[in-house]
Amino acid sequence: MTISAPAALTHDDLGGTGSPVILLPGAGDTRQGHAALAEALRSAGHRVVDADLPGHGGSPSAPSYGVNQTAESLIHLVDELDAGPAVVVATSFSPAAAVVAAHRRPESFRGLVAISPHMEAEPGLAAALQRLTIITLLRGPWAGALWGRLYGNWYKSRRPPGLENHILELQAMLSDPEGRRAVRDTLVADREGVAEALGAITLPTLFVFGSNDDHFPDPAAEAIDLAARTGGESLVVPGAGHYPHIEYPEVVAERILTFLNGLG
Repeated sequence: MTISAPAALTHDDLGGTGSPVILLPGAGDTRQGHAALAEALRSAGHRVVDADLPGHGGSPSAPSYGVNQTAESLIHLVDELDAGPAVVVATSFSPAAAVVAAHRRPESFRGLVAISPHMEAEPGLAAALQRLTIITLLRGPWAGALWGRLYGNWYKSRRPPGLENHILELQAMLSDPEGRRAVRDTLVADREGVAEALGAITLPTLFVFGSNDDHFPDPAAEAIDLAARTGGESLVVPGAGHYPHIEYPEVVAERILTFLNGLG
């Protein structure tokens, strides 16, 4: 496995005290999406660092966008902050990279909150066809409009304030060919080493799902399974879709604060 030099993650250090709580969005999203969660954690006194994935938002493009490459970028960010060990609050694609990073450098991390995590690639022909569809549809100038439509449909019971403007920002990101490549490659990145790392990490974990998240056949069962595999905790937010921390930031923030307080 060859890993290129870690790509820098553009981030906002929102202040606060103590070890950092690093927020990572999912593939095709940016740090602006979970502003309400960031503010809730910052207001409670935590040092919040809100980052973009490689090639997304303000972060520069990278040679490749796999899980292992993103894990190295996360480790690099913790080193840059010089205030670890960090807690990572990661969404969708990002928890897989956070797990690999924590396995590779356990002393740099003290907790993981995984929101709607895609920890393992789906097997079979259907998954292969889905990958091909993503690669094809997000290749042309229509990619932004298509992604905006998909993204908006993943909020199942509450459309958060500012969602329409955020979707316009995502569409602008995909108007650039390099932005489209970053989103495409991150969405279809393999999960090499994730299962092994997930079974080996010992840091405290919290898994958060929306009950109506159509990315998973049974989100509640997924939450229970992942918590059992890591000796962690779980939260299922009733009615929420793939982004429960944006749809119901007050519910998710309260649970994350309890988790953070329990770390000591």
